[in-house]
Amino acid sequence: MAEKIYYEGKKSPYNFEVCHSSDEKRYAESLDADENVLAWTKAHRIVIRYRNKKGTLGRYYPDFLVRRKNQNELELVEIKGAHLNNDPNVDLKRKAAEDWCIQRGMKYIKIVR
Repeated sequence: MAEKIYYEGKKSPYNFEVCHSSDEKRYAESLDADENVLAWTKAHRIVIRYRNKKGTLGRYYPDFLVRRKNQNELELVEIKGAHLNNDPNVDLKRKAAEDWCIQRGMKYIKIVR
């Protein structure tokens, strides 16, 4: 089971956000410190369907939803550890998320830590 880190975000609409890694917490802290970020959350309830490497339907839950100043499009952000770079499902999720975002006028960002 992934670790849970409770973080009280300054720019989150919630009392706290649940981060599943120290990398996610560090990214949340960077969003709070970024003067160009208006708001962010991990509790966005976005679920993207994708076809996994076995060919069956899977569900992908991206990490962050971010709104920035002077930018109309929302950002959907995924934080991934470098150890997952060669996992084919990670790439399939990315492709599905990019398509999903394009259809909605959003931007998908994958950050490898």
